[in-house]
Amino acid sequence: MTKNLTCIIIDDEKKDRENMRLLLESYCPQVTIIGEAEDRTSIHKVLSENKPDVVFMDIQLGAISIFDVLNELDQIDFKIIFVTAFDEYAIKGYQYDAIDYLLKPVDPKRLIKVVDKVKNLLENTPAKEDILADFKSFYSKVMEGPKISITDSKGVHVVNVSDILYCTSDGNYTTFLMADEKEIIISKNLKYFEEKLSEYNFIRIHKSYLVNIDKISFIIKEHGGSVVMKNGKSLPISRNSKSQLYEKMNIL
Repeated sequence: MTKNLTCIIIDDEKKDRENMRLLLESYCPQVTIIGEAEDRTSIHKVLSENKPDVVFMDIQLGAISIFDVLNELDQIDFKIIFVTAFDEYAIKGYQYDAIDYLLKPVDPKRLIKVVDKVKNLLENTPAKEDILADFKSFYSKVMEGPKISITDSKGVHVVNVSDILYCTSDGNYTTFLMADEKEIIISKNLKYFEEKLSEYNFIRIHKSYLVNIDKISFIIKEHGGSVVMKNGKSLPISRNSKSQLYEKMNIL
């Protein structure tokens, strides 16, 4: 007889915990739910009192990240399945034996596949310190963020995407404005980088500007509209780009 898997559900939204519970009960009867948590305190409590085989974790818990909480643990001796609404939340491409992910709303077929993977892995569970090492490596990559390589006349610049504030156009040249105020001039037009950077949360707000949405500090609605970037620079928003920007930033 196959041993049931034990699991814990971590999510700061009660309805999402209830949804995951219902999905597991409906599609994965071999999984027994032994606990739930919603914040840092309850996570530490439930993990200290139970020894689950697998933990389903929302990534964002209000103002804190699950990564911050997990990085406080002395050991991780359970499989991790992140559950997130953000497809590009730095987890794409980072999968380890101890780590997988589900996208909200959770697809039952994908849930069944992930649970089956956990069952198979538990037959050859790596040592506890190896699971923790996997997570530490994963954590450092997530905190560092993705990198891109851009080539100018001097050579190849390897930069963190999060360090790019915005790009400006000058004909067939594009200038990258970095967080440290460094400028990198590339002999490719802005359209080229608009396509390359769209997956990293960049948006064209004007024919001359491509901005990193995460580096916008304020949006001015008056005088046609403009954005104020983290470095204090104000950039205009074109009339055609305003609705797309507002939608991307969930502005009502």
